[in-house]
Amino acid sequence: MGSEGDYAIFVEGLVKRYGDVEALRGLDLRVRWGELHGLLGPNGAGKTTTLKILVGLLRRNGGRVLVAGSSIDECYDYKAFIGYLPENPSLPEYLMVKEFLGYVARLRGVPKEGVGDRIEWVSSLFGLEDVLNTFIYTLSRGYRQRVALASALIHRPRILILDEPLANIDPLAQYGIKKVFREFVSNGGAILMSTHMVDTAEKLCDTITLIYRGVGLASGTLDELRLKAGFKDAGLEEIFIALMRRAGDVSNAQKG
Repeated sequence: MGSEGDYAIFVEGLVKRYGDVEALRGLDLRVRWGELHGLLGPNGAGKTTTLKILVGLLRRNGGRVLVAGSSIDECYDYKAFIGYLPENPSLPEYLMVKEFLGYVARLRGVPKEGVGDRIEWVSSLFGLEDVLNTFIYTLSRGYRQRVALASALIHRPRILILDEPLANIDPLAQYGIKKVFREFVSNGGAILMSTHMVDTAEKLCDTITLIYRGVGLASGTLDELRLKAGFKDAGLEEIFIALMRRAGDVSNAQKG
């Protein structure tokens, strides 16, 4: 299993309330180095709330959170290790792509003399070479998503925290981006990726945490999830539906 400090991301008993609404109810989450971990759940399950807590955009009401071995309460240096893609990235439309990437690179501590090489590198990863001198407001949603992904990697982070990273991206571009993700984890990095797309999680992720109504239903590889759901051979969609139904039955019994 390893100690909590051995994980890229270690979350235990995470709780978040919005007034009387409990968005997260004791969520546990583990992401190992060299692993692409999917946080899979329907809209409103608590995925985005979880990611925002990890990157310091929201305060939690309970639980423990360690990123790169450091408690997020005691150390802010961990943010230097993270590349973050929000669910709906807001980009400065009045800048050209090259200007924006250069700005992010300097903001994230890339030395001035190395900014040009970093821009060239992330542009080749995400197919942005032809739009570097294009104003962001003229780009399609798919290209904007690629620019946002490039900005998340430009400082060469060790951990990527990505909220629906393949949204609005065409299949051909998705193929290339998935290769980037696989290379990132094969080099020892860690990725936590939220999604509500079962097929994406099943094909792309090494391990998955299923989240429903703020609770983690199960976590592990696809084979481990099958065992937890009581199936010998089933797809992720069938597993998730079965576990959600069980959770709903338990919830209804507790209310009664």
